[in-house]
Amino acid sequence: MDNDARHTARCYYAGSTRNLQADLAALGGNAAGVVVWTPQLVAMLKPVAAGRAAEWEELAESPADADAWYVHLLAGDLELARRLGAGLAALPLLCFRRGLRNATPHIHRWQSFVHTQP
Repeated sequence: MDNDARHTARCYYAGSTRNLQADLAALGGNAAGVVVWTPQLVAMLKPVAAGRAAEWEELAESPADADAWYVHLLAGDLELARRLGAGLAALPLLCFRRGLRNATPHIHRWQSFVHTQP
């Protein structure tokens, strides 16, 4: 079994209609976008307006009225993601979709995800 988060991310994209390189480029051009690409963790996220789910996957842009972090892709060490997430700009919400399984938008409190204790 391959425990490399990068491999997991590539496999996800192989079964998706999205393009990994295009999404990485879009987030790389977004001043507020976040990309972590390591063997332990792949995380791709950006600030969004939680109430406008139709805009979440437009990765190159983040609205001025963002109130949530949109997690576009997360693979690998969840505890590491939670620790690193505590260092991001404070937004009250966390948004995501369950990829290929379910396109339903999910919205939760950001603080319920991140670790805020040392």
